[in-house]
Amino acid sequence: MKRSAPQWLRILAWFGVAIWATTITILSSMTPPQLEDLAPFQVWDKAEHFSAFLAGGINLTLALSWSTLWPWKRVIVCVAIALAVFGAVDEIHQLYTPNRSGADVYDWSADALGSVTGALLTVFIYARYFSTPRPAPARA
Repeated sequence: MKRSAPQWLRILAWFGVAIWATTITILSSMTPPQLEDLAPFQVWDKAEHFSAFLAGGINLTLALSWSTLWPWKRVIVCVAIALAVFGAVDEIHQLYTPNRSGADVYDWSADALGSVTGALLTVFIYARYFSTPRPAPARA
């Protein structure tokens, strides 16, 4: 199954990954009062982590699938590992942010689960709507 995309779309996908990672890093550098000023309403902390990394999982899955000829399984595993490591580094980074607690294994778990969900969702949608249909088997 060929999943290549035009070069401009591949570049745009990687740009999306970079913007996502930068946004996560900036948000992790903010103090709780700064974050509260940004949020229009309160959301459960784990849901925020899950949603943010779901978006990262979608971005990275598209970037990898359009830039490599890897099978879906390898793309999903790579996304899961890369974003789990990024989430762990993000939690460590929060240890050095004033008034933030970091190294929260539950936040990291929400990050990892969101990443895998984003990757699986992207693969499911891509395979469902953008794969080449196979001809029906011949009847005897």
